[in-house]
Amino acid sequence: MMARYRGQQGIALITVMLVLAIATVAVVSMSTARQMDIRRTENQLRTTQAWEYVYGLESWAQHSLQADSEANKVDSLDDKWSQPLPTTPVVEGTMQAGIEDLQGRINLNNLLVEGKASEQDVRRLKRLLLNLKMKPELVDAMLDWIDKDMEIRYPHGAEDETYTRLKPAYRSGNRLFTDVSELLLVQGITQEQYQKLRPYIYVTDDYAPININTASATVLRCLADDISTGQAESIFRSRGKPFEKLEDFLKDEAVTAAAIDKYGLDVISNHFLLVGQIDMGKTHLMFESQLQRSKDGQVKLVKRQRKGIMHG
Repeated sequence: MMARYRGQQGIALITVMLVLAIATVAVVSMSTARQMDIRRTENQLRTTQAWEYVYGLESWAQHSLQADSEANKVDSLDDKWSQPLPTTPVVEGTMQAGIEDLQGRINLNNLLVEGKASEQDVRRLKRLLLNLKMKPELVDAMLDWIDKDMEIRYPHGAEDETYTRLKPAYRSGNRLFTDVSELLLVQGITQEQYQKLRPYIYVTDDYAPININTASATVLRCLADDISTGQAESIFRSRGKPFEKLEDFLKDEAVTAAAIDKYGLDVISNHFLLVGQIDMGKTHLMFESQLQRSKDGQVKLVKRQRKGIMHG
């Protein structure tokens, strides 16, 4: 009897321990799920709060560019808008941002003017590709991507005939670029080439001249044939004081020696890029906002892109 009683006690003890173990697992599981829900909600709140600061930075950029149009007749890297906003404390975080002049780059849609290839702009982009150790023939595929016809620019162009054979298949754009990332769809453009070209290009629908006051030495080098790196740096340094008129730039000794044509050049800009980052606790939001300024100084948002978001 005692042996049977002790056996029953052992079974009861094991049963109790098993029930406790199951209950513990259930409690831990519910607690973990609850913590994940809290963390998810916190991330959503932080992200929403971060976007509100983005909207505020866009308003700041619009005001800065509008004020600049009233104060200056030219755009240069000496203007107040070009001075980055330092890391600024905000409620439960920090924010930082800066405005870049997109017209210091090359607008890919300049390749077509009134439906036809713009030879001067084509040559400039080809020079840029050469200077970046890329094949200039890639411009033919870019032109085929944005023109409206289906005729291939042999031997380096590409239309539907090429793209529909790919896996997955897709069709040629046959319209102007809406974003520089479309280049990754163009025949011959690799991710590595795209990243190399990205800092020197942008897209907007209207024809946009290159601002010689804000263009980098790399972009200045593509304005004419056989401009060496040294010559481009010399032209870049000659802008100790911003050029008030395009004619002043063309009369500069370094520019005259390079035989740069005035076509598609200017000292005024209308297209800008706001780049910034918002840090809210463990949430980090990186963004870009493209802005366009009209002739009367009004600034509008063209598009906004999230470039990355991380939750610690």
